[in-house]
Amino acid sequence: MLQSLKNISWILLLVLGQTPAWAFSLAGPIANNPNPINVAKAQADAWQVSVIGYGLAGDIEAPKNIGEGYRWNTPVLYYAVDANFLDFFGSNGVVAINQTFSILNSSLTNVDSYSTPLTEFPLNSRALNYSASALGLKDLKSTSMQAMMQELGLADPVRYVWTLHDRYLPSGAACPAYDYFVIQRNFDITASPLNQLQYSPYINGTLYTYYIQEECPASVPDPQAWAQAVIVDKLNFNPPVAAADGAYLPTTIPAGGYYVSLTRDDVAGLRYLLTTNYISFESPTPGAILLSSAATGGTNYGAPFPLFTEDLNTFVWASLTNSPLVLSNLYPGLIITSSSNNFIWQPTTNRYAYYTNLIGAPAGSQKLVTGQTITYSLVTNYYNTYGNIVTNSYRTNSTYTLVTIQAQQLNGAPAGTIVTNTSTSTVNVPNVPSGDFYINTNTCGPNLVLSVLATNVVTITNLSLVATNASGTNLAGLYYSQTVIAYATNHILLVEPIICGAAAVGGSTTNAPGLYQGIGWMQFTNASYDSLLGQYFQPITNTYGMHLITNGKLINQTFQRVITTPDIVFSAADISPGPADNLGGNYWRNNPNFDQANALPGLAGPGTINPAISIGFNKAGPTYVNFAGWYELNQIGPFFAWGSFDGTTNDPIVYPNGTSIANLANQVLVQIVPAALPNGTNGVAYPIQSFGITGGAFTPPYTWSLAAGSGGLPPGLALNPNGTITSPTSNVTPGTPTLSGTFDFTLQLTDALARSIQWTYSITIQ
Repeated sequence: MLQSLKNISWILLLVLGQTPAWAFSLAGPIANNPNPINVAKAQADAWQVSVIGYGLAGDIEAPKNIGEGYRWNTPVLYYAVDANFLDFFGSNGVVAINQTFSILNSSLTNVDSYSTPLTEFPLNSRALNYSASALGLKDLKSTSMQAMMQELGLADPVRYVWTLHDRYLPSGAACPAYDYFVIQRNFDITASPLNQLQYSPYINGTLYTYYIQEECPASVPDPQAWAQAVIVDKLNFNPPVAAADGAYLPTTIPAGGYYVSLTRDDVAGLRYLLTTNYISFESPTPGAILLSSAATGGTNYGAPFPLFTEDLNTFVWASLTNSPLVLSNLYPGLIITSSSNNFIWQPTTNRYAYYTNLIGAPAGSQKLVTGQTITYSLVTNYYNTYGNIVTNSYRTNSTYTLVTIQAQQLNGAPAGTIVTNTSTSTVNVPNVPSGDFYINTNTCGPNLVLSVLATNVVTITNLSLVATNASGTNLAGLYYSQTVIAYATNHILLVEPIICGAAAVGGSTTNAPGLYQGIGWMQFTNASYDSLLGQYFQPITNTYGMHLITNGKLINQTFQRVITTPDIVFSAADISPGPADNLGGNYWRNNPNFDQANALPGLAGPGTINPAISIGFNKAGPTYVNFAGWYELNQIGPFFAWGSFDGTTNDPIVYPNGTSIANLANQVLVQIVPAALPNGTNGVAYPIQSFGITGGAFTPPYTWSLAAGSGGLPPGLALNPNGTITSPTSNVTPGTPTLSGTFDFTLQLTDALARSIQWTYSITIQ
């Protein structure tokens, strides 16, 4: 193979000027949007072909030009891990993913509030753990950060700081005699006016030149070529997180390397895409319903009507034992989006009671004797997800009242003297939800005007046990019975139906494209997801605003999005190359969902990125590389293995590892309660929250803490080792939040045997 290195060091004469502040590349589909009028000429980005460095093995995006980028326009996204991820990475891997989103959440709270030069963020956030380097470990958190940069709309700026656009082979010439057009797809933002782009060879203050590399085997008429970035000053190397590893790239994060935050240029690119100063022709996120628009004078409401809530506990038991068809008949208007079932042997407890004369007791005295038998029957249990169940109040546990009444003749009392005793006790059943709910039959939901309590008593009575003597004869006046009473507090809601969609905007469709401002911020929340089975996801409703530009006016619009599956799912699979493929760049795969419907004619954009997306990590296991040689014994390795590490003296975690698997088992068996934390209000005392556990075999005493690098509580709140959230200055006084936003953190429980589990929570402060 002949490799032609076309060095262009003369380009330095053109770029040795003032160093700009920020730089980034915009991501979009590869070679997209050909010109439908004349395909032989301008074809948007159809020139992005593999022989000049695009769509190579593992590529899922390509660089886009100014004004042709792709971005998100929904501010809150939900992420989860699936069973394949948990099987390989365990709970330690979940913590690494949570650390990624903690960094993103802290970086994208309000991009318009950042300083113009972005000095809040470092030029270089890369560090090196020498123990992890010796083991050939690749940091899971840092790789997840790299993948998310692509998912958020940023391409690799190192790869595309210089890149090829066209090449031409003169008549009679042969490789390496090609002529090339070289372009730049890395941009700086001008300081004034902000958010104007210019091409740049700088990334985080590091200057890059390039050479063109051609692979010219005699048997290939159309050889592979690409522009290889070269660092001018190797002592000033500040790689951004958005620069990913690959077979055709300089290594940006070596074995043992990791990122502690986003870099200045990463945040610059995300600010450019999300800022309200960036107006783009785009459609709202699929599934988002327009609730109101300032153009129509606000939200349109229908006539108010009363809405009665129902008992949630009764619904839970009914949904478990009734088929979807029967359940739909019991609850008209119910939407069941998915259903599965299994068969179990269900025990039924049969109670019985009788009175008898004990040996040696006075004549006529009776003794109550109770007992029980258990019978088993085969039943079908159903597991459903619903599209229109709205919980009005919700508790994780159910409380019942057990009333026992018995009439008996006391020993020594005159014959026929009957004494009646009534006893009452409270029975708490954990992990059985209770509260009230309603079925939302209106697409956009109702607007609550007034709520009135209406307490209903639901009584479940066991079969009354009539006392008999030992031979089965009824004993007049003697009896024993038990009654179970469940108190359900329902509500009468006065609501106004929201008229949304076409009616709300005067006949236009709910996802009609328009000139929209950037959303200004993004937050990510760990979803409550049964990833081991992939069957259950509690629907979540988001309401958010967007700003439409029409007729030169800014119109505020309110959208609602119901999330029924996670927006981002992390997985693991063997994605190593085939038996005759290149060995590099096979660590992870992702799939940005680029919406190209609104790309302008002849251009490759702009567009949006929509859910759902998946990110998969290679779980082939620790990998070693052998280079060709005598008996091929020239082993270099390990090539890579997954790990988690930081700058501390703690030993790196190597995946898969026993600790992770043990923690995973604990995580499945032990549940931390409550399942979720209530929202709070900035400047208002936040009620004291107490954590506890159910299930499992952990040994007290317990110690509660925040997992390292997992985010933190809202300012003004503190977690105590006893598992309460209070004021930072007192563990018996409520704290007062001092900052609005959504705060994700990972709670860690450690028991007396040093076993630990983690649980992710989110607190939103309005």
